[in-house]
Amino acid sequence: MKRLFTCFILLCTLVIPTRAIAAEPFDHLLPIDSEIKLLPWEKANELLPRKSIFTMIDIESGTSFQVQRRAGSKHADIQPLTSKDTKVLKAIYQEWSWKRRAVIVLYEGKMIAASMNGMPHGAGALDNGFNGHFCLHFLNSTTHRTPTPDPAHHLMILKAGGQLDRYLMKRTPEQLVDVLMLAINNTDASLLRRIVSTPLSENELIDLSRLSFTKWKVIKTDQAEQQVKTRVEIYIKDAGVITTTIDFAARQDPITNKWQLEIPKLLEISKD
Repeated sequence: MKRLFTCFILLCTLVIPTRAIAAEPFDHLLPIDSEIKLLPWEKANELLPRKSIFTMIDIESGTSFQVQRRAGSKHADIQPLTSKDTKVLKAIYQEWSWKRRAVIVLYEGKMIAASMNGMPHGAGALDNGFNGHFCLHFLNSTTHRTPTPDPAHHLMILKAGGQLDRYLMKRTPEQLVDVLMLAINNTDASLLRRIVSTPLSENELIDLSRLSFTKWKVIKTDQAEQQVKTRVEIYIKDAGVITTTIDFAARQDPITNKWQLEIPKLLEISKD
């Protein structure tokens, strides 16, 4: 249903000016590309100049809103265009958060895969009820603190571009542990369901949302037993921080060769 709703939103944008200027006449509409592009940051930076206005669609909810790029050299610093757009963004996140979400950027007829966070920070210049700006990442963009792309943003960009399943198909069990931690930190149910071997109930997803991993490291892989031993530091909501070791059993699909993880111990921890 979410995909159908997203398609509906995309169709709706055919009757909305892609540059989101209210006075712009409808006969100036641009056709929208049918392909969502994984555009490298260098090209996205040129395509979306400062003060450009564009539409963003949240992949999970299908909700759209408008933003303006204000700054950013390693990624785009953006602000909701109006107070109405701020309310839409707040409804998506419920609470302002650094969690990454997959989005599609619509600009001048192009659809571009991207990833946003939802935390107001720094300076803001628009009268929109949003205290600061938030970050928008594209393929190969980085944060201000690291020279390499942020792993969680990278996953969300692939998700927005329809490349996530292909990426996961090639991950080793050790690499899937990284994906698992990032998925839990982002409370990304659709990503979790892709990498966990057994179906997760809604209650289990709620329990996992209590967890946040601050550190983790694979310390041993037993290929014979297909076990990935991982040392983790976990913040548990309403309980505090614990450090422990978790053995994840890895299972490989005999047809696709895709690896998935079993997480019973993690589910036990989330219920404590």
